[in-house]
Amino acid sequence: MSTGTFAVVLIIGILLLLLISIFLHQKNKDEADSRPQNFDFCELHSAEGLELPERVDGWLDLSGLTTVEGLKLPNHVGAGLDLKGLTTAEGLEFPEHMGGWLDLEGLTTSRGLKLPKRVGGDLDLKGLTTAEGLEFPEYVGGSLDLRGLTTSRGLKLPGHVSGDIYFWSLPRSEYDRLSHGPHSIEGKVRFEALVDEEAIWPTSSP
Repeated sequence: MSTGTFAVVLIIGILLLLLISIFLHQKNKDEADSRPQNFDFCELHSAEGLELPERVDGWLDLSGLTTVEGLKLPNHVGAGLDLKGLTTAEGLEFPEHMGGWLDLEGLTTSRGLKLPKRVGGDLDLKGLTTAEGLEFPEYVGGSLDLRGLTTSRGLKLPGHVSGDIYFWSLPRSEYDRLSHGPHSIEGKVRFEALVDEEAIWPTSSP
């Protein structure tokens, strides 16, 4: 192969590598742009000065908040919303439809709580001991965690629950007295834990 021919082949090879590199870079950029964007504010304890976008297609982690004061949620949350640090959500306006899960495990009272009309994933309300007067979403696309409830008084469950319903503190007889149960449930109603969570995730040292 002559020197001139070799130089032409080398240049063509370099151009091909450059084109492949540009193509892969654009492909990765397009994939990154198409992925839902998540927002992690788990270290915030106050919503003062926090400005959230109108739409969140990924998940939104606000698990460190201890008060709803100054908190304005987006109109749309696609994957999930973590507010496990709140003990009360009175006055908080949720999106009408939640695309994914909603974690409110820290709530100790349902007073003033207005849940979305639809929750696409799990709904965690394990901290409540009573849900009297609480209006649940019509549709829950995952499990419904009410393991802290000790009474079924005033309880009106969603029309549909795709996963399990946890009632670990509620006597089965109390559940049997319910006149408002889910019209359809794809999981099971469970009155005891399937595993010993304390053995798996101990809360204190022996």
